[in-house]
Amino acid sequence: MQNDILSILNESEGLNAKVFSLVRLKLLASLAALGPDGATYRELKAALDINDGVLFANLNVLKDMGYLTSEKITSEGKELELYIITNEGQDEWERIRTWLCRFLHCGA
Repeated sequence: MQNDILSILNESEGLNAKVFSLVRLKLLASLAALGPDGATYRELKAALDINDGVLFANLNVLKDMGYLTSEKITSEGKELELYIITNEGQDEWERIRTWLCRFLHCGA
């Protein structure tokens, strides 16, 4: 059992450590589920209950890493920012999700 856990922990070295924050994981998971439709800033804030400063900072970090893109859209006469996961972001989320599932199962 101990060797299994160490083996799984060693696999984490291939993951992007900058993604390992609860907010960033929530954002990637949510946007991965939505696919190319993405979500607006307002939708992400409401769905994930994250305050403006934290949400804005984490979206920008994920954009800087190339995991998200954003574009301006108009909805009901208002200009909104739409966030969409990139292929790189989707791939990283799949690697993290797979690793987390192995890690959590191993600890059971």
